[in-house]
Amino acid sequence: MDVAAIVLALLAGALSLFNSVYTTRLASRLEEERRAKTKAELVAELMARYRDPLMQAAFDLQSRIYNIVEQGFLQTHYCNGTDSTKEYARENTLYVLADYLGWVEILRRQVRFLDLGDEVANRAWTERLVAIRITLLSAEFSPRFRIFNGQQRAIGEIMIKADDDNDERLETVGYAGFLACQREPEFDRWFTDLRADIDALANEPDAGHAQRLVALQRALVDLIDLLDPNQVRIQSSERGRLTVGGSESDATE
Repeated sequence: MDVAAIVLALLAGALSLFNSVYTTRLASRLEEERRAKTKAELVAELMARYRDPLMQAAFDLQSRIYNIVEQGFLQTHYCNGTDSTKEYARENTLYVLADYLGWVEILRRQVRFLDLGDEVANRAWTERLVAIRITLLSAEFSPRFRIFNGQQRAIGEIMIKADDDNDERLETVGYAGFLACQREPEFDRWFTDLRADIDALANEPDAGHAQRLVALQRALVDLIDLLDPNQVRIQSSERGRLTVGGSESDATE
């Protein structure tokens, strides 16, 4: 009887230990799954929050470049338009560039490392943003529209403001706000050279000033393709890439 009692006690102890180990491992696995789900949810939230405004900013900028290079936007509205259309053509062009840089700076501040849950996706996202940044600062093109890295950051910084509905979130200044901010010399100083570049491009369309813009437009479309691969928000007909001698398809203003 003593031997049987000992055996039963050992079996009970082993069963208790097994249950304890199993419970611990199960809890650990569930915690890992919870963390993974939380990470996936955070990634989804970040993408939902920033993808659309960044994509819209990239679209607006590439569309304006397309129409400048391919459709004679500046010749029509800046050179031959009224004082009102001239101001719009110049200042709104500056705005769509600044708006894009603003959203890139917001991403840099808020996300730091853009973790899309996949190393390849991370690399693709980063490569497209870097390609646009390098196109803007490269010495390969005409000095017109050259914006150094620090200048890109500075323009992005002054374009940021708190979200009207949530002080913890950031957004960019709207076009009306952008025009109002131009009354401040410390704000407007970042756009002085770019205004001169627009004037040169409008009045000397064949002087090679648009080479950087063509490369920039193509890099922006690459970013849009990544953000909207299934063409849900922006149709393929609105993603025409410029070439040196023409265009591949139509785009909108």
